Amino acid sequence: MDIPALSSLRATDSGRVGGKAAGLGELLAIGLPVPPGFVLPAGALSSLLSDRDGLARLLASLVEEHGLRRPFAVRSSAAAEDGPHASYAGQFVTELGVGSQNLAAAVERCARSGESDRAAYYTGRVKADESGGGTETASGDGAAAGEPVPISVIVQEQVPADLSGVLFTADPLTGDRESYLLDVVPGAGSALVGGETEPLSVRLSGDGMRTVNRPDWCDAALETRVLGLIAEIRSLGKAVTDHRAAPQDIELCVTTDNAVIPVQARPITSLPAPAHRDFALRFVPVTSADRAELGALTGLDKVRLRLIAEENDLAVGRAWIVRARPTAGSAGPDASTLPPALRDAPQISFVLQDPARLSGSIVRRFSAAGTRRQDLDGIVQLVGAAHDEFALIATEVRSAVQSGVARRFGDRVLVEIGFGAFVPKGVVTTSQYVCTLDGKVVQRELTLQERAFVIEDGQPRSVVAGRTPELSHRQIEEVCRAVAVAGAYYQQPSVEFGITSDGSFFLIDFVDEDAEGAAPEALNVIAPGRVSGRVIRIDDDHDLLMESLDFHFHTDRSDAAGSRPADDPVVVLARLPYLSLERFIRARDPRSVGFVFRNCSYLSHLSIVLRELGVPALVDAEAFDTLAADSVVLLDSASQTVGPVAPRQAGQGQTP
Repeated sequence: MDIPALSSLRATDSGRVGGKAAGLGELLAIGLPVPPGFVLPAGALSSLLSDRDGLARLLASLVEEHGLRRPFAVRSSAAAEDGPHASYAGQFVTELGVGSQNLAAAVERCARSGESDRAAYYTGRVKADESGGGTETASGDGAAAGEPVPISVIVQEQVPADLSGVLFTADPLTGDRESYLLDVVPGAGSALVGGETEPLSVRLSGDGMRTVNRPDWCDAALETRVLGLIAEIRSLGKAVTDHRAAPQDIELCVTTDNAVIPVQARPITSLPAPAHRDFALRFVPVTSADRAELGALTGLDKVRLRLIAEENDLAVGRAWIVRARPTAGSAGPDASTLPPALRDAPQISFVLQDPARLSGSIVRRFSAAGTRRQDLDGIVQLVGAAHDEFALIATEVRSAVQSGVARRFGDRVLVEIGFGAFVPKGVVTTSQYVCTLDGKVVQRELTLQERAFVIEDGQPRSVVAGRTPELSHRQIEEVCRAVAVAGAYYQQPSVEFGITSDGSFFLIDFVDEDAEGAAPEALNVIAPGRVSGRVIRIDDDHDLLMESLDFHFHTDRSDAAGSRPADDPVVVLARLPYLSLERFIRARDPRSVGFVFRNCSYLSHLSIVLRELGVPALVDAEAFDTLAADSVVLLDSASQTVGPVAPRQAGQGQTP
């Protein structure tokens, strides 16, 4: 029977274990100190509830297996719960302070709370509101009714809460995304969410904070204590909001030693849209002729790339700087006329440039021709809610039959090529060439590519490839010339490029790397080193792939502040170097992790990160196909091998 630990869950599991449990798994994934526990899926509970003694024995075994300590918190997790449109707040049973003897009874009460009239009524009303109509009960009183709600049940260690709080990472009344609201009460959170105790309320705006309500029970010392925790609470709220890309309603506890522990996070439902602001937009083409008008923005990477390309006769997609300033006028989309070429280009990428980030995040939006105006207005309103003046860059995304990346290592150039887009994201297999500086091939490794990814209507789409990507001698010479040009302007550049349907070469980007690095002696040694640890197999390629592309298409996610690294050494087996695999590095000491790939781009973004951080990584298809999860292996780049070791050697991490 599949009874997953909370730590194993992700958002894609919500249909199986409910929104609350999947949300807790997401919080654990970004390093937040959620109390440990497990979840009994609704599908499994239906057969367990008829056998109370059997349920009690199973729970005792699970508590021992997961090492949970009493008392327990028993909580509901429905598939529809904690969603973007319906929270189901307070509709199901939560039991706190549960001991071992009454754990089975508490689980049963929680599971059966989905059968209550209250939950059925709420479900019916939500469905009626979504459909724009209503349903009538059998009594004909006009109240909405719904079916019983299947409930998964979470069993966790209960946090010994000295204080409890709810943090909204946007103002629920105005929709202001730059204002956080925090309510705090003494003891358990039931007094706060149940409305039984008047809270201490604090508003967090920008870098400041202000107490907006101090009830009679709160003295000056307790208020000072809460205000002293604001920086940590703000970081927690930002980490969850950035990870989920939407304002959050976060329940948290504070222990006597001031540890801040999240126990739930869900989207804020019915959040008003921020007030529309009017901006005048000015479009400046990125060309040498407009250098004076571009001013200080000529130092930006995307601008500099195009000026260098123009000066060296290298093809590159067109770009425009979009300057925004507030203006008085009637509410509605900005009426500034888009340049025809910007309006009609099949694909455009809008990226915030000045300031470079919004609330710590890069802001990026891909746009198709048919939605160009509304996409531009959307990003203007997003940034304009926080800034009066700012600059975006709109870059033409040229269609590439093949795309690749190249870098110089001493007197050699390594070139990698694949069909479609996103080769540097590590989501497709590639063919590799080692060339002289003038483009003569000295080594090649050609690889069959099963699938590719293209950008259509502003989104990635998978297509069947089934061919081996290759470059002609002329194309390799053009790539090497671009590498030489980049080397005149950057210290250690990689060159990202595309090949059009007629075989023409064009630049996509120059990326300057931190580490100089030596020429690879073997392309299967992605990053040198030696590490022993437990095998973790990554089999859900599709989710990792889409998460990697999400970094490219949407606002970048920030790492969780204050995450606590795991210290159990592991060797991660993955089919490809998905950028999203970085989470395994962020979650632990880099010295206690290594990677084995079935196929890998030496110049992919993840490969670069692994070399910079000193995380060992190899390409070994046989090891990927044969090594079992949880076995203990030694990865050694010097011998280019990865294989089993005796269990007593496990846990040693990297060795000299």
